[in-house]
Amino acid sequence: MDDDYSNLKEFREMTLYYNFALKKLETELNIINQEFSSFNETNPINHLKTRIKSITSIVEKLKSRNMEVNIENTFKLNDVVGARIVCNFVDDIYEVLAKIKTNGYLNIIEEKDYIKRPKPSGYRGYHLIIIIPITINNVKKDIKAEIQLRTTAMDFWASSEHKLNYKSTCMTNKDKKELKKSANEVWKIDLAMNKLAKKQRNLVQLKPVDTKAKILSSLMNRRIENEVY
Repeated sequence: MDDDYSNLKEFREMTLYYNFALKKLETELNIINQEFSSFNETNPINHLKTRIKSITSIVEKLKSRNMEVNIENTFKLNDVVGARIVCNFVDDIYEVLAKIKTNGYLNIIEEKDYIKRPKPSGYRGYHLIIIIPITINNVKKDIKAEIQLRTTAMDFWASSEHKLNYKSTCMTNKDKKELKKSANEVWKIDLAMNKLAKKQRNLVQLKPVDTKAKILSSLMNRRIENEVY
């Protein structure tokens, strides 16, 4: 009984660390999002999502890595806490990435550019592993979290591929080749849309921008939203 209580207590503490880490991550990403909305002509972020892995997913991941299922090993995983930032165009990903790197509160320890070097499956995206320090009852833990950056097109392909391929036992090599082919087609569309977006931005930059008016308009819109909702 005492062991059960001890395990339950440890589990609750682990959950607290992850919940607090998620809240910190959401706060910093929302600040970045609001900065882009207030000071940029267009916001490179289309939308963002955050999540904490379920206990079932955590156990499956530990087992897939031949790691003993315990709380200590759970803290070694990189992606129990995760965020996905979906951008409109390819260049937007690198603009958001630059903002994250100058944030000051999101300590990046690893990054992988699957846009320039896609996975064998055809997957593209930019992945960051960050550290979020959390202190509870004077006990500090560095919680790892993963941030994925994708375009809307990359996100569509990756989400569809995940549903088709995840835990699948009937996905043939021919099917996988078709998925990779579709990833390459999506990439061509991404490049074409990015080219058009770059052209449009160059035209916009030639026009004078009233920054004060833009900030005032943004503040007024937010005030109206608060009054309505």
